[in-house]
Parts: sequence; structure tokens; C-alpha cells
Amino acid sequence: MSLTRFNLPTKACHNCRKRRWRCDRSLPSCQKCSSAGTECLGYGKLFVWNRGVASRGKMMGKGYEDKMVRDAGATEGKDKTHDVPTLVWGNEGAGASHRLSEDDFGLVSADSVSDFVKMSSREQDQEMALAMTVQRPLADPLVNDLDRNSRYYLYHFATQLCEVMVVYDIPGQNPIRDLIPATSAYPLLLQIIVANSAFHVFNISRNPMGQSACQGDESPPVTAYYQAVSRFGGPLKSSYRDALVAKQQALSLLAQSVASVNASNIDLILITILLFVNYALVESGRDKWKVHMDGALNLIKLLGEPPYLQRPMSRLRQTILSDFLVFHILGSTFSFTTLPGLVPDTIELEPILRYAETNNYLSCPSPLLRIMLESFALPDTHDSLQDSNTSTNVQEQVGNLLQRALDFDPITWSLEFERASPFEDIEKRIRIASAHRSAVCIYLARVLPSTNPLLDPTSGTALVSLTALADDVVLHISHLKSGDALFKSICWPLFLAGAESEDPAQREWIMNTLDELYGIMFWGYLRTSKRVLKAIWKFKDEAAVGAGNCWVEEVKDFGNEILIA
Repeated sequence: MSLTRFNLPTKACHNCRKRRWRCDRSLPSCQKCSSAGTECLGYGKLFVWNRGVASRGKMMGKGYEDKMVRDAGATEGKDKTHDVPTLVWGNEGAGASHRLSEDDFGLVSADSVSDFVKMSSREQDQEMALAMTVQRPLADPLVNDLDRNSRYYLYHFATQLCEVMVVYDIPGQNPIRDLIPATSAYPLLLQIIVANSAFHVFNISRNPMGQSACQGDESPPVTAYYQAVSRFGGPLKSSYRDALVAKQQALSLLAQSVASVNASNIDLILITILLFVNYALVESGRDKWKVHMDGALNLIKLLGEPPYLQRPMSRLRQTILSDFLVFHILGSTFSFTTLPGLVPDTIELEPILRYAETNNYLSCPSPLLRIMLESFALPDTHDSLQDSNTSTNVQEQVGNLLQRALDFDPITWSLEFERASPFEDIEKRIRIASAHRSAVCIYLARVLPSTNPLLDPTSGTALVSLTALADDVVLHISHLKSGDALFKSICWPLFLAGAESEDPAQREWIMNTLDELYGIMFWGYLRTSKRVLKAIWKFKDEAAVGAGNCWVEEVKDFGNEILIA
């Protein structure tokens, strides 16, 4: 005999009875509540916890709240960073053992709900009978005590943001996802995650990116996310306010933590600052990200000294340093000045660069990252961009760096590349590495005036052609599709190619591709990228024939605090 219905509840759950819904009487919770994003109250008697008073024992005449207040007063004034375990994961990936899923949040897949609705009544009965054989787990205790909005934003972070912050979001390979269980012990971490998620929801719920004059008809509105969060009744309308409130609370908690930094909480503080930089990218890629980077730089200096120094370095710290290093490099795109080193000399740089090329979302090969780091030692030449007598020494250094970047062979590099996933498509890696190679050449070339012999095609000694480099970037990126894991890595090289683009059709393709990327990520810095590109193109189109057309100076009107990632 197959499944019997004798053990099914005889009445609808409390929620369905109250709302007069047709309950499917699933166990341990009904699918109707799960699909609506509400907590199923079950089928039996409903118990409500009141502020009870003990009738006997040591707590006689007192309530639980009294004990909590007394305990809080006893610990007031002590260093609270020692009350919770140190935030660190070893090289073996111990933090990956707890991976939150939809089941942990008491939710079901939107696709499964829509498929169920399309079934006939008989097929639905058969599906429900089959579902009874496998009971759903209860909600994870880590999120059980959170309010509805916080649980929603934590779910959003787990399903929407974690996967775009690394190349491959696979078990044990995404330290950002491994942070989620730590939110129960660290309110600071919870608040900055809520802030990131809330503003991301706000980006999704408002209108798509505006179209530029280079583009044709407006792209169709994005509906995928609305379908995914239909269980919640759609995106929360309070997301913008929630983001600002959570950000302010996170800033307050961060100030308290920085005042008492020690070996047990320094990684927590750094990962929080890293998420503040991510918040700036989700918002617009402007404003305060540089302030957070400067604060992180002061803390990172401590990591090279005992008791903060780790040997071997934990996977979490390796991730923190590699992400900060990438932001440190990308943040210099519009500021060609001598910059201090980020990683202390006592910390080995090669493992950090190796991780950055493997699973950092930018996916830039470590040899190219090292070349860009060496370019930080070059003096600022943009105070006299129109002066053709640029220092011979600077020209020689730039020429050497350019030649090294041009000599980088992505195919040879791929032979020793450590794959981040068993599903790695090495051809796609070669494509994005090739795009980064040309983008790095554009990055280095813009240290020099456009009339420099290394750049001037009429000089006979030019090493590179800027328009040819832009064409090469576009060529390689055109082989990456929106479903590819590496598609999220295209913005920075595509932006530099766009800045050098002269072809209207190519400009339109670049704008459309940025829109396509925005339709996947919904990060505000992509809006800023489009605005800056339009300003650069306007400047280039209005410039006189034969003018230098160096867009670096024009971009400074936007301020130096722009992060194109």
C-alpha cells in the first residue's frame, strides 16, 4: 500500500483558517504558508509565550526578563568581543560546514510553486502525496529569532548577493556565504549585511537603468526577481529606509569595535569594512568607499605584526586581503598618483594574488595585478598632461610595464591556473584574462600624455594603439554570455574600452552590455559607469581634431572617489 492519509491533520493550519485559504495540510508546515513567505503556525494548540512569573524555586516571584536585565548589568563595561568565538576559518574550510539554504529559512523555491500551480488537480494530489514522504526541516535556529524583515534581507543576501561577490559560489569556496551563521553572534555583521541587502532590494524595485543616446528602444522591465520573492508579497517597500537605518546602526557598532580592536575581532572589523565598500558599490560606487579603504589600510598594517600575524593565513583573512587589494587597485583608475602599499612586507603577497585571480569576482590574472601594483610607484604626470617633455625616466618605466603586460600570454597562464570549480570553462578564463590584459595596457598608457611616442601612431615607436586595445577588449568580452560565471567580471575592462571607443555602434553595444550586467547584479556602480562613459564620449566628440582627448582629466569633474569594479 502506498502513502496513507490517516496521519494527515484533519483541519487547516491556523494561518489558513484565519485567512480562509484552502490548506494542503502538509507536514511539518503547509505549502500555502511557505509560498506566501509567512510562518506556518501549525495544526495543534497555539501556545503564546507571555511574561510569566515563576511560582517556585530561586526565581519565585520573578520573570525571565528580570534575569536578563540583571545579567546584562553584570556584564556592562566588559570587553564584549570575548563573549563570542573568534571570527576565523582555517585553510581546510571549516566554516563551510554550515550552509544556509531555502529550507533553513522555511521557504520554498518560486519555480516549484509556479510549477505546482500549473498542474491539474489530480497531479497536485499526486505531488502532495509524494511530498509527504519527505518532510521539510524546521527553520534554522540561526534565523529563527530574527524579525520578518531581517530574515527576508538575510535570505536575500544568501540568494542574491553572495553569488555575485565571487566567481564560483560552490560549497566550501565562498567565504562570504560562510559569514551568514556568524550573524547570530555578531550584530555588527548582521546590520551591514542587512544594509547591503536592503539597498540591493531598492535597486531591484525601482526603474531599470536609464538608456543613453547611443541606445535604441528601452530594455524590457526586470521581472525575474519579483517572481522569486512573490512568497514575500514582493520586495519590501521600506527597503530604502531599512538600508539607511541598518547602515547607521552598523556604523555605530563599528565605531565601538574599532575603539577596542584586538586579535579576536580584527577580522570581524575588516570584513565589515569590506562590506561597507560593497555597500558603496551597490549604492553608486561613489562617496564614502575611499574613507572605508583608508580606515582598512590602517588596520591591515597591524596584520603584519604579532599578535595579529597569522602563519599560515586563514582562508577568511586571505579573502579579506585579496578583495581589499583588488579594490585598492581599481580605486586608482582615476587617480594616477603614487600610492602606498596595502599588504605589509611581512605577509606573503603571492597567495593573496593567487586567490584574487581564482575566485575574486574580477578574475584578473595575478601577473597583471602585480604589474598594476608596481605602477603605483610612478609619479603623477597629469599635472602637466599637455607637456610633451615628460620625464624620460617615467616614460621608460611605463614602457617596461606596458611591454610586460603585452608579453602576458593568457593561454600559457591558463596551463598553470588553479581551477576554482570542477565546472571551470578554461576557454572563458582565457577570454576574460585577454580582456584584462588589454585593459591593463589602457590603464598604464593613460599615465602618459596621448602625444607620447609610446602612444602616438605617427611616431613610429608606439607600443600600443588605444583604439585597437579597446577593440580587443570588446572582442573577448563578446564571447562571454550573461549565463557565464565570469560575465560578472567584465565591467572594469569594458569601461576602459568604452573610454577609448570611437565607434558609435561599439558604444551602443557597450551600453547594452552594461544594461545586461545590471539586469543580473543590480549594483548601482553600473549606473555610475554609464554616466561617466557618456561624459567621456561627450568630451571626446566635442574636442578639436588632433586634440589629446585624455578622458582622465574630464573624469576628475566627477571627483576622485569613483570606484568602477
